[in-house]
Amino acid sequence: MMDMMTVIALLAVVIIGLPHGAMDGAVAISMGYGQSIWRMASFLVIYIGIAIMVIGVWLWLPPYSLFAFLLLSIWHFGRGDSLSNLPPLPRYIQTISHGGLVVLGISQCDKAMADQVFQWLVFGDTAMLWVWIDVATWIWIPVAAIYICLGLMDNRLHGRIAEWLVLAVMVYTLPALVAFAVYFCLIHTIRHMYRVMMMLRHMLAPRMAVGLTVLFTLASWAGGAMVYMALLPSQGAMPASMMVVFIGLAALTVPHSLLIDSLFRPRFEYDAQEQNTSHNPIEGRHV
Repeated sequence: MMDMMTVIALLAVVIIGLPHGAMDGAVAISMGYGQSIWRMASFLVIYIGIAIMVIGVWLWLPPYSLFAFLLLSIWHFGRGDSLSNLPPLPRYIQTISHGGLVVLGISQCDKAMADQVFQWLVFGDTAMLWVWIDVATWIWIPVAAIYICLGLMDNRLHGRIAEWLVLAVMVYTLPALVAFAVYFCLIHTIRHMYRVMMMLRHMLAPRMAVGLTVLFTLASWAGGAMVYMALLPSQGAMPASMMVVFIGLAALTVPHSLLIDSLFRPRFEYDAQEQNTSHNPIEGRHV
């Protein structure tokens, strides 16, 4: 049986957190895929195809897939929390520090709950997975220490350092799934949706962006519900819920991260920097 906090945490991830990824349809149209039905269809085929491929690889190599997903999550969460006006190296340090706290910190601070979830996701033993997580944690710790030092010296980082410390307290004190749901819904999702809406405001009508997000959200919920009902008789409520939520998140995060972190956000940040440089000729000469 699932306790009430776990149920609320999972529902929050699905109901509040999932729609931020459902904005990818609006993002795709803003990038030109909506110029014809064939271009949009090709985007959807590639997006869904990548998600299906992730699920297939997961079923074939569960521990490797889960660890790869954890590493991708570190990058994706951390990149979303990082400041675009930082030089590359400090931004990489900030990215790893923030993403590592969410993924590795939550796993290590509530190892019992994390291990139970991981067992459901890899369909068995997690001993080797924890070896990899421990190695990643030992790499992350000095990076986080460097980040704190940078934060004390750089005024631009003060706000993010304060957020990071509050998040660290939350990760240490709350159950793993609750801590993840709070971060995913109240920090990552809100920050992502605000940034994307700001990026889209000059490219796409707000009504269309919201409509597409609702449509993609409903489609994701419907697909997840069907998979959950298929798994329920053989797996039970708790394992089926974890598999649908987290393997589903992994399947959608890969194409989502490729679209946002590799294509959309870098282009927007580059355009913003170009605009700032054009308005600041002195700074432009130093770039």
